[in-house]
Amino acid sequence: MFAPRNASTCLPWEMPLIAAAPELEAAYAAASAAERARIDTSPAIYRLYWMARGKFGSIDVYDDPAFVVMGRHELCDVVLDGDPTIALRHLLVRAARLDDGAPRLSVLDLHTTIGFELDNGRRESSMVATGVVAFRVGAYAIVAIPRGERVPEELRPRHPYREPAPSRVTSLPRARELCDSIASIGPTYLLNVQSARGGMSVPISTLDLETGVLVGRAPKCNDRLRNILNEGISRAHILLRRGIAYDLSSTQGTYFENRRVRSATLDERGTTLRIGTMSPVLFHFHRA
Repeated sequence: MFAPRNASTCLPWEMPLIAAAPELEAAYAAASAAERARIDTSPAIYRLYWMARGKFGSIDVYDDPAFVVMGRHELCDVVLDGDPTIALRHLLVRAARLDDGAPRLSVLDLHTTIGFELDNGRRESSMVATGVVAFRVGAYAIVAIPRGERVPEELRPRHPYREPAPSRVTSLPRARELCDSIASIGPTYLLNVQSARGGMSVPISTLDLETGVLVGRAPKCNDRLRNILNEGISRAHILLRRGIAYDLSSTQGTYFENRRVRSATLDERGTTLRIGTMSPVLFHFHRA
């Protein structure tokens, strides 16, 4: 029987999780069996299954701007505990439908050291995929199955997770970190950071926003930001991408118009976000 949303179970006699990830063929077999047992009318676009030794869970992924954060932190939507190589906030997963109605899954690595691996063993930092897709994150195998597609009863010997429809995976550039902006043709934006310790402005290009910009206490940003950011800001606190600010399951939260939000639309005329509750930091995004 499949596990409920954000559920993860561990047998009491299992040791702490350090083992290698399950083979993707076996992972797909387990996910497809759970998918066939499901009876629901969820409007989700994908169902995401994760599994490791003694652990199994699943969660629905709805249309963008809804999203799922995966990592070791207890506030993540999907908690991948037991493997210290997995970052506290490791992946951002989103889903959408193309113009022809085909489901699309986007996976973005949040500047971790191990990223994620596809079936060919190649390490990736960002991808978009259609159809069924399977990949590894440390000791976990992840299987994403489009909702509403028939899962076959019989598995083929090779790459069974590519059925019932062929998958298409496209690798994308890695998201950038704040203060790592690059120039591009088109409008330029500014992110003004204000705190009790001071303030500064960081330019962000159109290409940056297309790839994704991580905001937080990332190491390469510390030389410029350590004097004004406080410990209440996570290393990867917000992702700015394609006109949306995504809160990455941060501890102290992200606030828009005094409401704690998971995401907020970025208006180029000006959008102000507040981070934290004690000694908060203000981020004001606007077109330069």
